[in-house]
Formats: sequence, structure tokens, C-alpha cells
Amino acid sequence: MVAVTADVAVRLLNPRASNDHETMSVVLYGLRRSLASEAIDEQLYDDLDAVLGEYAHAAPQLVTAITARFRKATTTFVEIVPYLVQPYPVDEMRRLIYVSAEHPHPDDAPGHLRRLALAILSVLDLMGEAAS
Repeated sequence: MVAVTADVAVRLLNPRASNDHETMSVVLYGLRRSLASEAIDEQLYDDLDAVLGEYAHAAPQLVTAITARFRKATTTFVEIVPYLVQPYPVDEMRRLIYVSAEHPHPDDAPGHLRRLALAILSVLDLMGEAAS
């Protein structure tokens, strides 16, 4: 831990901040990327691969765990997509929210999980570079 004396703290807090459009755009872009990184991590891509990949065949216990993680990611997408995708993707987000809210019979869970993964993937595609 680093200790900061009062005079150093005053100097750190008083520098002139730039408020020009270019600087603000860079800061805003960084904040939006930070928001995206909260929801989009390696686990999400691993889960998408487990559901949609070439050799996808998730075990029943994995279906439940992945579905829970996808629902959590959906909640975060609802919060961040308005800041990352312009114009707002109404149809894709509506589909993601509706599929995420479904609670199918256990026999139908694998199909539901694939639909949920496809809905997430369509939103990630719209997010483009912010999703990487």
C-alpha cells in the first residue's frame, strides 16, 4: 500500500482535466469496454462452444449450470447493450429476454439452451469489437 501525504493528494486532485470531444470519446469508449468485459469473459465463450460447438453435447447437470450463467449474462446485457450498440437492437434483445425468461420442462432444456445460446450470440455479433 502507498501512503499519500496531504499536499500530494491536493496536487493529484487538482490537475486540469480535458473536456474536449476527442478526450471524452476515448474515456467513454474505455468505460463501455469495461462494462462489456463484466459480462463477456472466457467462460461465456466456453459455454457457447459447449452448447453450439462442433462436438456440443452438454450433460444434463451442465445444461442447468450453463443456463444459469446465460441468464446472468442476459441481465448484464440488458444493462450494457444500450451503451454499446446503436441503434438499440430491439428485436434481438426482446428475443434474448423472452428466451431467458422461459423455464422449460427438463426434457426440453437442451433445446432451450441452444435457443438461448443463439440469442446471446446474435447480441454479441451486434456488439462487434466491444464483445472481444
